[in-house]
Amino acid sequence: MNDSISYVLKRIHNAVNCDDLNALADCYGEQAKVVSTPLTGSVQHDCVAALQHFQQRFMPEQLVTTGDEIVIEAGDVALVIAKLYLVPKNTPNAMPCEGKRAVYVMQKQADDQWRCIIDNFFGTDLLDFA
Repeated sequence: MNDSISYVLKRIHNAVNCDDLNALADCYGEQAKVVSTPLTGSVQHDCVAALQHFQQRFMPEQLVTTGDEIVIEAGDVALVIAKLYLVPKNTPNAMPCEGKRAVYVMQKQADDQWRCIIDNFFGTDLLDFA
């Protein structure tokens, strides 16, 4: 598994948890997209705004934690399937409840750093909305 890809994933979740919009923006490539609504499968190019809206609307009192992940890398592109858990902000060390499978596509950029270019935090649950 590529440690730098895992590091980008951890940076995304830490930035969301800390409301650090600059750190969050640095995790995404220029043409990145976020799947922002599961019912329509719509995507947004402003990843920071989409994640900020999602956090405020659906998880204002929770933190994101990352569980197991699988990275499938092919050259400068990698598919990442990761388990995400939400835990209450007031008890961050609580055992996480049921996880969700998020799907990400990472791409190595011109600066040789991995960045997320597709962020689907609804993950494989999108199939349930199809």
